[in-house]
Amino acid sequence: MNELKGKVAIITGASSGFGLGTAYKFAQAGCNLIITARNEEKLKAVTKKCQEFGNQSFYFAGDARDETTAQKVVQLAIEKFHKIDILINNAGIGKLLSIEDTSVEDFNLIMDTNVKSAFCFTKYAVPEMKKQHDGQIILTSSVTGIKGHADETAYTCSKFALRGFGQALDHELLDDGIRTCVFCPHAGATNFEVGFGRTKQGVQESGFLTPEDVASALLSVCTQPKHSRIVELRLASNNVKY
Repeated sequence: MNELKGKVAIITGASSGFGLGTAYKFAQAGCNLIITARNEEKLKAVTKKCQEFGNQSFYFAGDARDETTAQKVVQLAIEKFHKIDILINNAGIGKLLSIEDTSVEDFNLIMDTNVKSAFCFTKYAVPEMKKQHDGQIILTSSVTGIKGHADETAYTCSKFALRGFGQALDHELLDDGIRTCVFCPHAGATNFEVGFGRTKQGVQESGFLTPEDVASALLSVCTQPKHSRIVELRLASNNVKY
């Protein structure tokens, strides 16, 4: 369980759902962590549990949409560990709305949370990765970034944008030793899916992906041999066909 021993990872949106599950899995694998999200109380609890696995974990509470959050999180990683090996851009939001019901404010909220945050964190992490000629960037897109869904126009835009961003980064950064993976999961059995007619119990009984499923997949991305990389990963549960 020490596949990532000595590595340092930044995980955004780590207070719940896929991000929380990934933080626990990576901590178990020996990875040192800087986790971030808006809810400080939740982050404290996640950090405490991660530390119980024997690694070093720290948190920064802030809005991923703000450029300064990315700057301060990267700065914290360098202050505590002097390097960044892995960046997991997991922060995200979605709204199930028709195009007519989607306000410009809704659109901006979704694009800023899902895309701008990933851009900012990547922008400030890349120079640190270049110093060691090594790094792994993961962008959490979605199957909705592969095939657009009705009543999710803004969300679909954001997830397609992340796939394009990841493809561009793969070409731009590979010669610097930095690998980029676009992660496209199916729906998850998390609070992210609750609402708009879906109950918490219904989601939990849905057979959707669990945080553990996602964490295991992302661990595989980060433990590839040096001569290979996973450029795009699509993950679905066996109970869901699409």
